[in-house]
Amino acid sequence: MTYDYTFEELAELRKIYDESGEAGLELAEMRALRKAGLLTQGLPEKPAEPSKRDCILAHCKKRIDQGQPFDGKETAEALGMSPKTVGNILAQLRKEGLLPAFDKHSPRKTRKTTTTGKKKETMTTTSKPAANKEEPMSQELTANAVTAPEEQCGNPRAIIANALVGIYDSISALQRAAYQANDKVVYGFATKLMNGELMDIKANYSKEMAK
Repeated sequence: MTYDYTFEELAELRKIYDESGEAGLELAEMRALRKAGLLTQGLPEKPAEPSKRDCILAHCKKRIDQGQPFDGKETAEALGMSPKTVGNILAQLRKEGLLPAFDKHSPRKTRKTTTTGKKKETMTTTSKPAANKEEPMSQELTANAVTAPEEQCGNPRAIIANALVGIYDSISALQRAAYQANDKVVYGFATKLMNGELMDIKANYSKEMAK
């Protein structure tokens, strides 16, 4: 059973310790002095608590190492400190060059950059399908208009003949595409054009140009 020393007894033990050291006291008496806080010799000192400045600096550097932004509000909430105190200390740390300037690690600027990037991606995505909406007929007509021989530009009938050939080729391509896509409506429309007056007009102009 542990003996509880009175204040006077502890004071007497402390006096003996000051005069004779540990040799003048028993083990239980030494323990009683340490338990009462009257003897700290031989015991490790309590580590000093880090200052608010050290805590804030360590927190911000950790955020930087993780690639995350920081500001006064976030730091104050994370460390349970006053936003005003944190703001003053952050300003001093930045002034001393221990932390980067505010604009380099601002959460607001990070959000703006991300939003802008998303908008650009959306615009690029929506603009791509527009190039594929042209019909084969219009594409081939454009190609034929560009590649028409320059020497025939002065002859209107030659221009008509070349245009008829281009139209015929475009309708043929449309007919083939409709057949492959199993589109009966478009296929019937293209077939009707192929079997109508277009064939006769094209044949007449081809004969005329061959003379």
